[in-house]
Amino acid sequence: MRKKLIGILACSLLAFNSGYSQHKISLSAYVGSGVSFFRGDGSVSKSNYYRNGLSFPDAVDSIGNHFGQKSKGNFLAGIQLEYPLSKSWSILLNTQYEQAGAALKSDSVITPSGNFKTDGDYWINYFFVSINPQIARNFKMGNTHISILSGFEYSLGVNISDRFEFIDQTGKNFSIGRSGGDPEVNDFRINIGTNLQMHKWGLGLNYKHGLSNFNKGDSQKAFMRLFQLKLMYRFY
Repeated sequence: MRKKLIGILACSLLAFNSGYSQHKISLSAYVGSGVSFFRGDGSVSKSNYYRNGLSFPDAVDSIGNHFGQKSKGNFLAGIQLEYPLSKSWSILLNTQYEQAGAALKSDSVITPSGNFKTDGDYWINYFFVSINPQIARNFKMGNTHISILSGFEYSLGVNISDRFEFIDQTGKNFSIGRSGGDPEVNDFRINIGTNLQMHKWGLGLNYKHGLSNFNKGDSQKAFMRLFQLKLMYRFY
């Protein structure tokens, strides 16, 4: 993770120094949230949960298919560099840390001693460091600036975690989770969005259409979809 972060930050600082020397670049920081989910033949709305009956640290309980079609909240934080090409066009470079994922239902738990029905909620979290160049068409109305954006994004997988919450046969609440390991893929996405800027504050809305197949072990494919809203502050 540290090497990935250093590499991304080094690229951003190089772009920052180059633009700053020409006194044209602007720098903004942002935080935001939204929803994410999976789509494709390999994604599901529910799946069985399998327990091997062993105790920690030998327990390797797992969901049958974790590419959930139900939306889950996500989080992002990063910086944005904007370099104007003209009054109407500019290039943006976003570098961010984000958490995305998906959710699903599990109504059956499979164990060595037998199976039982439940009403369980499962969700998975992916953690990425992303770099996102975009081109923007800008419009100005008084002190308000509106930008229509389009570009691509490459997200390097950093970590993965999941959790399953359910009620067993005796009525006892269970919460099983794990963290660690690398995501299946580094996600490549195309995106469109818009920014609304008033003085130093702004709002950004992006839709990101993942093209990387997360379901590497099967012929059916699963792709991530994200909607993200962010609050921005322009330093200069």
